[in-house]
Amino acid sequence: VLLAWAWRPKEGRAFGKFRTVDFVYVALVAALLLVYNFFISPLIPKIGSITTYFYYPLIGEIFLIQLAAALSGRPGVAGLTMFIYTLLADIVHYGFGGEPFWFIYEMTAYAGLTDLWLIYRGEAIFTPYLRPPKVLATDGGAAQTGGEEAAPPRRRWIIFVDGIISGAWASLAYPFWWRGFWGTFVTGYVTSVQFWAVTSAAALGAGVVMGAVLAPLVYYIKQVAA
Repeated sequence: VLLAWAWRPKEGRAFGKFRTVDFVYVALVAALLLVYNFFISPLIPKIGSITTYFYYPLIGEIFLIQLAAALSGRPGVAGLTMFIYTLLADIVHYGFGGEPFWFIYEMTAYAGLTDLWLIYRGEAIFTPYLRPPKVLATDGGAAQTGGEEAAPPRRRWIIFVDGIISGAWASLAYPFWWRGFWGTFVTGYVTSVQFWAVTSAAALGAGVVMGAVLAPLVYYIKQVAA
């Protein structure tokens, strides 16, 4: 439903809300996700007793999902990025066994809440504005952004809210959604309620920390890219 809303036709275009550059961001981040998860993350030292509750290698994936959302600002961009990533991962490594559950799991469990948040934040995500600055026209007719009149009030704390929402949601994907729901359908995975609850709570806290730490970096990259 969310993607249908985000991609509803506009001016005869199937992906009405998306610009060409948004698809470039999606393709780039999806490719980087593939590289990170298959070639970089496996090299990161993992301590079983720690990563069971605080899976710190996920910080790279959280960062890339945040980056896609920040650079595009279009609702649905995070889910589309995860769809393309899953498609590439199936082609180069996993195969298509268990589909379409993997597509649904990756798009909803890692990106669902971020896309919902983008409906409210839009292009202002990972900026200190609640809404994007207005565009004013100069005497020469050229458009300019910013300035005292155009800029809405700054709320720097909102950048950390953006990071916490996306980070916490992605961090919950495996311990909460996979162990508690999707794994049962795809692989017949079974776990105890206690282990599921404890690891989910720990992952939520870890996601809040990782999302908040990454937020200023994503904000800086967005400022440079703009």
